[in-house]
Amino acid sequence: VNSLAFHPTYGTFATGGCDGKVIMWDGQNKKRLQAPWSYPTSIAGLAFNPTGAILAVASSYTFEEGDKEAPPDQVFFRSVSDQEVRPRPKQANPA
Repeated sequence: VNSLAFHPTYGTFATGGCDGKVIMWDGQNKKRLQAPWSYPTSIAGLAFNPTGAILAVASSYTFEEGDKEAPPDQVFFRSVSDQEVRPRPKQANPA
C-alpha cells in the first residue's frame, strides 16, 4: 500500500498501491466495499475533498520495477457515491 485516505464522514478508507488499484474498505467490519478501481500505474497519493464526494487519485510510476518506460504522471478526480463509501451494516453471526 502506497497511500491511504479516510472518508471524512463515514471513517471508511481508500488504499492505493503499486498495482494501480484503489480499493475502498470498511475497517470496522474488515470488508472491502467495492471492486478495485484501476489506474494506469502506481497510486502515489489519495485524498478526499471535505464532503467526501470526490476522491483525488495521483497515479505516478514509483519505480517498483526499476527504471523503465511508464505512463505520464496524472491526477484523477473520481466522484464517489454514498453506496461506494458507506460502511455496510454488520451482519449477525448465526448461532
